[in-house]
Amino acid sequence: MANLYFSFVIPNFSVKMKFIRNIFAFLLIPTIGSMGHTFFKNLFLFVINSGNEFISFWLGILIYIVFQVVLYKPMRLYVFGHELSHAIAGILSGAKVKKFNAGKDSGNVVLNKDNLCITLAPYFFPIYTIIIVVVYFLCGCFFYVKPFYNYFLFFVGISIAFHIALTVYVLGIEQSDLKVYGTFFSYVIILFINFIVFAVILSLVFLNGISIKSIFVEYFKNIIAIYKFIYYGVIDIWVSFQKTK
Repeated sequence: MANLYFSFVIPNFSVKMKFIRNIFAFLLIPTIGSMGHTFFKNLFLFVINSGNEFISFWLGILIYIVFQVVLYKPMRLYVFGHELSHAIAGILSGAKVKKFNAGKDSGNVVLNKDNLCITLAPYFFPIYTIIIVVVYFLCGCFFYVKPFYNYFLFFVGISIAFHIALTVYVLGIEQSDLKVYGTFFSYVIILFINFIVFAVILSLVFLNGISIKSIFVEYFKNIIAIYKFIYYGVIDIWVSFQKTK
């Protein structure tokens, strides 16, 4: 009898949680739009104002895109980074890695626990970019690395293009990761965290060009503004509707 009750409650709980997550994701859409506008506006202004100062970064992006379009998609490297992201997110969440496998077309990581961060980490955690940034700053603690800054920018550009291009590609294929918490909810969370992660990364890469503080303050102000606009818009519509009765 207990088993029958358990099997009855859990599916209903799962359905309710999926519904709540989808509602939350829907309510988060204005936030995504506001953050996207803020991020790309700041990036555009940075590109305009920086001129040719960071040309090596854009060259790295261009070279990788041409490489992928003309030659091939380095899927083995992507799959390894994908599974490594799961593993690192798991370790940071206190999980133990029981199995790690990365092949040419697929891989898997077996952990003793799971959560949202672990499941979606590869889609907002540009592992190779983060490795390059960490290595560069660690070397900077012991050596004078400024002469290598343009090389650093070049490889950061390649790694970012690699992450974005192949993430978009694999998201176009059916991904079991997205089904765990719901596809719609997962897409919204991926976009939300990406706007945070890339703002942080670009502020570290372009120390004198992009201010993380100003971007986050602008994020906050614009998010508040868009929800105020929606709230007062709904109130106006409701009042107008009541007057027509």
